[in-house]
Amino acid sequence: MLRAVVALSFAYITDGVAAPQKKLSTAAWDRIARGAVHVERDWLSPELCAALRADACDLKAQGLFRGDGLYEAGTGKPRAKQGFSAGDRQTYKAGWAADAGDVAARAAFGERLAALRSEARRALGRPTLGSRGAAAGDETTYNWYEPLASLKRHIDERHEEVKGREGWRLPTRRSVTWLVYLNDGWADADGGALRCYERSRGLAAAAVGARGGDVQVGWLPSGAAEGPVFLGDDADMRHVLYAGDAAVAPPFDDARRMLDAAPPGFEPVVGAVADPRASPLAGETVLDVAPRAGTLVIFDSVAVPHEVLPVTAARPRVACTGWFHEELPEVA
Repeated sequence: MLRAVVALSFAYITDGVAAPQKKLSTAAWDRIARGAVHVERDWLSPELCAALRADACDLKAQGLFRGDGLYEAGTGKPRAKQGFSAGDRQTYKAGWAADAGDVAARAAFGERLAALRSEARRALGRPTLGSRGAAAGDETTYNWYEPLASLKRHIDERHEEVKGREGWRLPTRRSVTWLVYLNDGWADADGGALRCYERSRGLAAAAVGARGGDVQVGWLPSGAAEGPVFLGDDADMRHVLYAGDAAVAPPFDDARRMLDAAPPGFEPVVGAVADPRASPLAGETVLDVAPRAGTLVIFDSVAVPHEVLPVTAARPRVACTGWFHEELPEVA
């Protein structure tokens, strides 16, 4: 059985029709490293897109999806108690390597993800990216949005010190967010766009995201551009905000009160907002990406707030989504 699966997986990649693995340019990786969103059209072949969408539909018919909300750190309300229904985002729950459905198609997609992860590890200078694999790190799944479903603004990763009881529970953190869409013939009028909030000043003056144990929490002007501000610790284990190698505010004890210590001009990375009409916030610009089949969207998990606009089509919006993880410094 294993030999048959491997052969089928190989066929998805090497038959005379499917496109070869498409690598991202050096410029694309530089943009990702400096806080931008990269959109790569036709990254995945139409044949593999069709096979994965059919697989998602089959798994959905088997009842293997569940409502999947956003953990609200401010309220401490877990996903299971947020009142989600079948009209909200749903996620495949059985695991990417499960025996159900089209195992060969998912294996073929997994090979392409592995190549993308290797690219990211080298290009972004994140040596522990994906080092623990799916068992204790990287995430891969299907997302399913019924008509009218949406997902509110959020960020995919935050500093462990501001997560409350969730902080430091796992040995890894999300580092790179990716999405691959599976919707053939999708038009702008069908809705469901991924709305990303990039910085209006353009590319950051330095690499965003995380530097070892220091995770980005905001932005400060840096000449004509902006530079990322990181939350770290000083020699006395007090919290400090850093830009480059210099502290930009006095030390403080409670990481969740970092805004009280922030210097003039500081703008935090903001996930959830109380009033959706307030987006974009000052200093942000909007990038909308239509969820068309074969499109790869990839960006830093810490630095880019985003949301999914309501689906207006009469059919579901389906995607492969996931994260490449990096190790926390204690286990690096």
